[in-house]
Amino acid sequence: MGKVSGKTHTKEQLDNWANQHNPNNKAYKANADNNANQKNPNRRTHQQAHNANRRNKQYWTPEWAPDYPEYDD
Repeated sequence: MGKVSGKTHTKEQLDNWANQHNPNNKAYKANADNNANQKNPNRRTHQQAHNANRRNKQYWTPEWAPDYPEYDD
């Protein structure tokens, strides 16, 4: 972690930096989880998952459909 000086940053900037580097902060945890997910070699991207679902989609067809009556003219 780098250092942040009160001489060069405002209190708001110091608070934001502290929140981003606090392990108890939910934004910190979310960022860590996201980073871990991106580095996981077994992770499939959204597009890969979408394409796999499209490729393996089973199209629904009814097993039975009534015969249409034949009309004699």
